[in-house]
Amino acid sequence: MDRSSNESKSKNGRRIGYLVVLFVILTAIYIVDEISSNITTSMQPYVILDLFDVPGGSVLSDEYASAVGLFTTMSMVSYVFMLIAPFYKALADKFGRKPFLILNTLLMGLGMLICMIAPNYIVYIIGVLVITFVKSNDMQVMYIIETAPDNHRAKLCNLTKAIGLVSVALIGLFRQMFYHEDDLSSWRMVFLIPAIMGIVVALICIPIVKETPVFLKNKVKNKDSNNKKLEDEENKDVAKSIDVKEADKDVSDSKPRGGVKNAFIYIFKNPQVRRIMIAAVAFALVTGITSYYTTVLEVSEDSGIITDSMISMVLMIFPFVNGLFTLICGFLSDAMGRKNACFLFSAVAIAGLVIFVLGTQFGWSQIVIGIGWGMFIGTLWSITDTLVLVMPSEATPTDMRASVLGVMSLILSAGMALSIIIFTVAMNVFGTNLLGIVSLCICIPLTIVACILLAKVKETKGNNLDV
Repeated sequence: MDRSSNESKSKNGRRIGYLVVLFVILTAIYIVDEISSNITTSMQPYVILDLFDVPGGSVLSDEYASAVGLFTTMSMVSYVFMLIAPFYKALADKFGRKPFLILNTLLMGLGMLICMIAPNYIVYIIGVLVITFVKSNDMQVMYIIETAPDNHRAKLCNLTKAIGLVSVALIGLFRQMFYHEDDLSSWRMVFLIPAIMGIVVALICIPIVKETPVFLKNKVKNKDSNNKKLEDEENKDVAKSIDVKEADKDVSDSKPRGGVKNAFIYIFKNPQVRRIMIAAVAFALVTGITSYYTTVLEVSEDSGIITDSMISMVLMIFPFVNGLFTLICGFLSDAMGRKNACFLFSAVAIAGLVIFVLGTQFGWSQIVIGIGWGMFIGTLWSITDTLVLVMPSEATPTDMRASVLGVMSLILSAGMALSIIIFTVAMNVFGTNLLGIVSLCICIPLTIVACILLAKVKETKGNNLDV
């Protein structure tokens, strides 16, 4: 009895120890993910000024607006490549989550390295393409969802993400350390440390991280199902009087299979997942401004409203606010339900964007501007994560969960690409100096429409994932 009890305690101790190590590694991956996702947009004005040789180095010039248009057009190539992303992500339903967790993290680091050494904007776009392709896969989120207790999924997802988001403050710190206005090419050094971190974390994962238990259980279940099907086939000749055809159909059709085609069919035929997808696209149309917030800050600086040191402070302040609101959103999502929480997040997002824009227009404190932007993106990305990752995961069978999330990420990317086009056109039509005000005119109505669409979605909180 004592020996059995001790062995049980030892196993539990090892399991808890592994989970702690796993979540530390997943948090490190989240840090790499968030930095790689934000660094290209945070440094975008300086990259454009350098690689396009904008006269006078001013974001208010017509040359800068033209360069932004060309840069955006080239960046759209990355969204075209997103068409193959679902096929890539669907492989995780066949080969497991671990290989792609490692590969995604490695490619994030290599993508930042390519951006850093890029001799021209074409090579830089290749680096952006690599980052964009893998960052939408969010395999670390699936690891958390398939490992965490049912009643703590959102908390742990948002806790690890919050830590990752706070780490984005390092971009502002690296900018202050390495970037100098008199040397336009100095932006490259901001990418160095994050690129190294991505490569190192990927290598650490190889010997330590194990496959998710949900995937392994489902693999065994499918194997047993296939064995039963084979046994039924072998018994056909013996049991002539039994209608085994119907039994075969029940076994083979009892669960949908993974794959991009089946995922598309499932999303558009399943009313719940289809409504989630439509609401997600509506919210995605709001995200375009997140690619140009540093342009809004640079416009304010060139207009003499704020200073360069204030911009660096904003870049260091907003990640902490972003992380705080993301963490709060996780607890509220588990407490209020996914749907009601998204309604609340939408109101906070609108308030945050208004504070950010008015702050850059009237020269408010960098603390206020940073808080406003952190509120906006913290709640906005929490909404998109909920609609693209959490709710579809809770409404989809295990054997095609990765495939569905891959397709959902593709659909979200299409909405984000359209949003970027809308903001780029608006920038060229109204000028960069009015970008902040224009963003309010675009984002507020779209958020209201998105909330109306979300009202048709059923709650998914508490759904069993072991199906």
